Amino acid sequence: MTTPETDAPDSVLIYVHDPMCSWCYGFRPTWKSLKGKLPEGLPVVSLLGGLAADSDIPMPDEMVDYLKRTWDRIESTCGVTFNYAYWDQTPPPPRTTFISCRAVIAAERLAGRGEAFGERIQDAYYTEACNVWDIDVLCDLAEEFGFNRDSFAEALASDDVRAVHDEQRQLAERLQVEGYPSVLLIHNGEAFPIAVRHQGADAMLEDITDLLAEPNA
Repeated sequence: MTTPETDAPDSVLIYVHDPMCSWCYGFRPTWKSLKGKLPEGLPVVSLLGGLAADSDIPMPDEMVDYLKRTWDRIESTCGVTFNYAYWDQTPPPPRTTFISCRAVIAAERLAGRGEAFGERIQDAYYTEACNVWDIDVLCDLAEEFGFNRDSFAEALASDDVRAVHDEQRQLAERLQVEGYPSVLLIHNGEAFPIAVRHQGADAMLEDITDLLAEPNA
């Protein structure tokens, strides 16, 4: 889960996401399928964006209603399921996602397991109705996942992990990412957005391979 460096290969596929982005959760099966079909040797870089900065302010009812409708759309579009018991909380949960992004970065830096832990966060949030914006809940998940609780908590709270997240968000902004999930192919020094097609891994693969076949794309 590194960011591209100046000496990186000519072509790199970048995935920008947020574990608390419901469309990213819906896209997960397609993304896993796409990765399994990519041309051999094409590097894949994962960037943690972030939908909402740290906050403890309960969501307004209008936002809760909007997100419930969004989950309905994702279920019908992507074939995934949600646990709507999450919305039974009183007061409503806060709208905050940066901490879950930092948790993925912490897991990556501790053991190279950022992607797997990000999926665990998604499952806990969307299917188990867990408050994955809560530090204690994230530490519980990390401990169940096999991390030392204190080491994970220290990494999660560290300035280093915050700095990495800031760098990844800034890179996403420079790449003109406007929403999550986003997929971009960096080819010969230029960034090409790849249209996200839910349940359309083959079509996305065709877009990528067509661009790779153009030496001066």
